[in-house]
Amino acid sequence: MGIPSRLLPIQDAFGDTLKKLMDRIHNRLEMLELSRDFGTQNYEQQVVELSQAAAEAGLQERRVYALHLRRYNDALLIHDTVRAVDALDWLRDFYDKERATKTQILQAERWLLALFDDYKNELAHLATCSPENPKLEMLEQILREQFGGSHDSPRGIIFTQTRQSVHSLLLWLQQQPGLQTMDIRADLLIGAGNSSQSTHMTQRDQQEVIRKFRTGTLNLLVATSVAEEGLDIPQCNVVVRYGLLTNEISMVQARGRARAGQSVYSFVATQGSRELRRELTNEVLERLMERAVAAVQEMDEAEYQAKIRDLQQGALVKRAARAAQRESQRQQFLAEEVQLLCVNCMVAVGHGSDLRKVEDAHHVNVNPNFSIYYSVSRGTVVIDRTFKDWKPGGTIHCRNCGEAWGLQMIYKSVKLPALRVRSMLLQTPRGRVQAKKWSRVPFPVPDFDYLQHCAQNLADLSLD
Repeated sequence: MGIPSRLLPIQDAFGDTLKKLMDRIHNRLEMLELSRDFGTQNYEQQVVELSQAAAEAGLQERRVYALHLRRYNDALLIHDTVRAVDALDWLRDFYDKERATKTQILQAERWLLALFDDYKNELAHLATCSPENPKLEMLEQILREQFGGSHDSPRGIIFTQTRQSVHSLLLWLQQQPGLQTMDIRADLLIGAGNSSQSTHMTQRDQQEVIRKFRTGTLNLLVATSVAEEGLDIPQCNVVVRYGLLTNEISMVQARGRARAGQSVYSFVATQGSRELRRELTNEVLERLMERAVAAVQEMDEAEYQAKIRDLQQGALVKRAARAAQRESQRQQFLAEEVQLLCVNCMVAVGHGSDLRKVEDAHHVNVNPNFSIYYSVSRGTVVIDRTFKDWKPGGTIHCRNCGEAWGLQMIYKSVKLPALRVRSMLLQTPRGRVQAKKWSRVPFPVPDFDYLQHCAQNLADLSLD
């Protein structure tokens, strides 16, 4: 395409204090096999698996240490992407919620709370006095060059790794003094999802943002990978991949969003980082991919069609096998055989047979007796979008220990407790399990029947 590409290696020396706190938590854990590769996706996966294994084994203090390590790692990832103040706000919010909601505090939790208290002033000082994240400085330089007035009608997309970083980058754009004089009209573009527990966009929201970008009402999008493939805006002439760790296909797709003439593609990463090494590797793989495409184009037509049929048949077989495996997993136990335990205090609070699916996504407990096990916060959960048939109520917490379980879902005026899958341990006939997704629990969950639920509740009321 002839698009000039810039690799922008930069230094980042911040985060030592957070890593020091993580070292201290590791020393308490006394698990030498646990990697200390802090601030990486691999480390995040490691502590998530540790938390899950500890929960299933009933090792509550180990689980708590793993959860807090995950939060510190999140803070490192946020700091690496945006500002230190954003990372500190993330940690403060977590510890404020821990103090406000937990009614039973383990010895490990007391130590962890005290550890953060001991260092929070130092962290605040570092957050306010440390220099700007070098990657943000480089991003500002790129935006000032492209939106500073010398270019005719610039229109760009900044790709970043997570929804959290999309929101933080948009906030930075709105607050950065050096960009206030630029004619930047930005919005976010993130994936659609079905979980009530995370912020996402509906397909209609996405289409409206894309329409505004296409017509020029917006001239800058901050996006996750949802915009890498299939977004065709001929006027787009600036693409920035901001600290992404992806493959060569994603790189080519993102660069392909820069459709206009004299387009600029930039990649921003820390000097020596995995992201920078991956981007350099991707450039090599891209050249190999071009050779492979050329070889395919030289194939005999009959041979080409036969190869396509073989690949399609193989894909269909794999898809059918995965579907059969998922269905088999859902039929391992009868729902009434599985107990629901609070993941924090391990008190039994219900059975799998109490659960129903709302809109094929949200899992609610319809047993009226379940209400004795949880409390509802006064404040309403804020979700940055509206839903057709339901709205959020307060956060629900374990009445015994204060662990957050999910939120109250007000579905067509009916109040239902919607549970996060990781807030529950599943006690099955073969042992305890912590599922990663509701779709992977080892028992069937039927759909919520609104009319039946209303009729049942009216019948119960008539008996009082």
